[in-house]
Amino acid sequence: MRFLLTHICDKVQGGFYRLKIAYIQQLTIRTINLGDPTDVARHDQIVSLVDQMLELNRRLAESKVPQTTQMLRRQIESTDRQIDQLVYRLYDLTAEEIKIVESEA
Repeated sequence: MRFLLTHICDKVQGGFYRLKIAYIQQLTIRTINLGDPTDVARHDQIVSLVDQMLELNRRLAESKVPQTTQMLRRQIESTDRQIDQLVYRLYDLTAEEIKIVESEA
């Protein structure tokens, strides 16, 4: 979403982006077909990874041991990459489109 918003929204003072309904309406938001087992599986996998990400970030905020902090950061990065890959598949992005998105992240 960040990639899309940075390309369709006006940039304002302080480096922020102006969100307007007209911009948001341009976003392609894929709906999940709950009658399709593949869509349901993707949905469930994304939800599980997002729950995992929330828990990892909670633990990171509480971490006081440098080794634990580093381990949690690596787990967060890995989980984030897994979520990205699922979203790329959800939107049927090509390798070239993924390169564009990742180069601007």
